[in-house]
Parts: sequence; C-alpha cells; structure tokens
Amino acid sequence: MTTNEELDVKRSHQIKKIKNEKATNNTHTPHNKTEIYTSISKREKTLLNAVMLSSTITTTSKASSSFLVQNGFATNTRASSSSRRCPPGLAKKMITTTNNTIKAMASSSSSSSSSSSSNESNDENNETNAFRLSGIALLPISLANLFNTPETLTTFLDFKDAEQFPDFTTVETLTHWSNLFGSDAFSLITLCSCYVLADAAENNRLNSQTYQRLAVGNVLVLASVIGALALTQVVGEAPRPNASAIVTFTGLSLPCLFASVGAINTHGGGFAGVSDLFAKDWDDLKDFSNKDASYLSRYYKLSFFTTLIVGGAFAFSPTSPLSAINEPYASAEFIRRLFGLGAVFGLAPAQFVLLDASKRNRLGGGTFKKLNLSIAASIFLIDFMTVWGFGKIAEIATPDQIQVLNEASATGGISQIYNYVGAISVSLAIAGVYLYQGLFAKK
Repeated sequence: MTTNEELDVKRSHQIKKIKNEKATNNTHTPHNKTEIYTSISKREKTLLNAVMLSSTITTTSKASSSFLVQNGFATNTRASSSSRRCPPGLAKKMITTTNNTIKAMASSSSSSSSSSSSNESNDENNETNAFRLSGIALLPISLANLFNTPETLTTFLDFKDAEQFPDFTTVETLTHWSNLFGSDAFSLITLCSCYVLADAAENNRLNSQTYQRLAVGNVLVLASVIGALALTQVVGEAPRPNASAIVTFTGLSLPCLFASVGAINTHGGGFAGVSDLFAKDWDDLKDFSNKDASYLSRYYKLSFFTTLIVGGAFAFSPTSPLSAINEPYASAEFIRRLFGLGAVFGLAPAQFVLLDASKRNRLGGGTFKKLNLSIAASIFLIDFMTVWGFGKIAEIATPDQIQVLNEASATGGISQIYNYVGAISVSLAIAGVYLYQGLFAKK
C-alpha cells in the first residue's frame, strides 16, 4: 500500500471516529438533561420553567422584531419594493404592541392567581364575621335569661306572675326561675362554640372534624329549641309561648344557623359528610374494647353518655326528674324541657369534641381549653341554681304547699328535696375536672 493510500485510510478512520462521537453525544445529551431535570427539586423546576418561559418570550420578541426589519417594516430600513415599505412609526408601534401583548399575558396569569387568593381570603373573612355576628345575636338572649328572667317569663312566655332573684315568695315563681336559669346556662357552650368557630374560619380550619362537630351541635340545639317553641302552640294549656317568642328567638338564631350550615356545606361535605362523620363517631363511641385508652378519655366518654341519659330524661319524659312541682301549662313544660334540649344537643356534642381531643392528646389546644371552661361554667351555674333553689323552697313553702307538693312532685315533694345532695356532689366534682383541664391542660 502506498503512502497516499495509507493516509486516505487514516483519514477515513478519523472521520468515522468523529461521526461516532457526535452520534454518541446526540444520543446521550437529552438523556442526561432528563436525568438532571428529574433530580432537581420542585421549587428549582418551577424556577427553571420560569427562566425557560422568559427566554422564550425574549426570543419571540426578538424574532418578531427581526422579521419586521427583514421584511421592510422598519422606519430606518429602505425596502427593495415600494409595496413593502411601512409608513413612518408603524413598525415601532407593531413591535411595542407585540411586547405589550406578551407582558399582558404574563400579567394576566399573575392577576388570575392573585384574584383567586383574594377570593379565598374574602370567603374566610365572610365566614369569620358570620360566626362573630352569630355570637353577638345570641348574647342578648343569654344575658336576659340569666339576669332578667321575669322579662322573659312575662313578655315571651305569658306568665302573669314572675319574680326576680332572690326575692321569691311562691314556689311556682321560684320553679319558673330555676328552670329558665338552669336551661340558659347551656347557652354559654353555644356562645363559646361561635367564638372558636370564628377563630377557625379566620385560620382556615373549618374543614377539621372538630369544628364540623361544633357546627352540627349549633344547628341541632337551635333547631330543637325552635321546634319546641312551635310544638307548644298545639300542645299543653295556656299560658304558652307567644308569637313574639318564636319570631324573636328564630330571628336571633338565624345568623348562627346560616353560618353553621354554610360551614358544613362548604367544608364538611353537606348532609352526606355529616352522615359519614356520625357513623364514624358512633362506631368510636360503642367501642369499649380499647385497653390503651387513657382514664381521661374514658371519663369524657362516660360524661357524654351520662349527659344523653340525664338530658333525655328532662327533654322527653312526661314529668321532671328533679323539679319540686310539675305544672301542665305549655310554657312551664317548655322551660322544663329546654334544660334537656340544651344538655342533649348543646353539651353532649361539645363533650364528644373533648373526648376526641383527649384521644389525640390535644386538650391543651386553645379551642379545647375554651370548651372545657364553658362547660365548667355551665355546670357551676346549674349547681348553684339547684342548691340555692331547693334551700329557698324549704324556706318559703307553707304547710299546705308542702302537702300539695308531696302529692304532685315527681321527686316525692319537699320531704325528699335533700335527695339531690349526692347528685350535686358528683356534679361539682365533674365541673372541677372540666375547670382543671380548661386551666392547666398541656399541649
């Protein structure tokens, strides 16, 4: 082989080698880019995409400008044909319009994201204000029933005689005060529920099962009272709650009802969500086989069932389990049953929320401390009413009244009034547990 032929062979090998290297590079480069892209973080991918988008926009803008210039659409370039010449300033306007359109598209995307965030913030503010308004609307009823019971008894329940604490002269007026005062004590729990729901709305936590349960409790207790008011129009003897009672209570309850139902529909899945949550909670309640459950969670579960039993006795039994006298009047029946409705539909849901929190070791949270304190305050008010009321009955009752009470009372009359001492002792101990957890529970 001659020298020239050897050189040709070497050149041929070199050319093939170079082509193979290029082919290898072309084959592996995209693969390497893919590996690099998949290995970076999500935030870095977002930044990389933004850079690529910016580069694309810049390139598009430059390409548009170049195209316009090359085709004679430039004020400082003379086109080869008069038909392609652009009027003075038009090319500049077209380039500016193109750039402005691109910027507007980017700005629109940013504005859309900002608008979505703003709408969410407005929804949160609306829900927060709705629950705050709910508490403000219900507060006058609670204060009036606690501190000015004669006004409620005469203006809305049509009792002819009503006396103010502590100047009672008859057993009947004392009984009316006791029933209304004790029933209204549960309103502290509903007011607390509105407060913590407003806080949850402000912090976008209404989808939590804790707040869904409280919202359901608000709906149940207010709807049950409205239903009881309506029922008294057809059941029992006069005096009965008048139209003003129904209109006033319903009107002041509507903000809380609307806010609670809205929270359930928006964040809890509506009726279907409530049904699923109820089924889950019921399965949890009837499970007593958990040996690892803490004593505190067992205590809350026992309190929950006790409330249902005792409250149910007041709400649905034909006579009061504790009252010294049972009157057949519709208004008297209403304020007696009101106590049971507050216990079953107001206190019990709050107790279940605390039961759930105790299982998760969350009783130190602000929501649960407030609920514990509201329940403790309610129980202390009821115990005060019971102790003071029975003492006052023994003081003002005449021998004839004692005989009548012995015949009419479900508890056996005045001679049996001290049977409540054991119940009050237990009740005070229960209130002490709620008070302690409200003050000293740790996160």
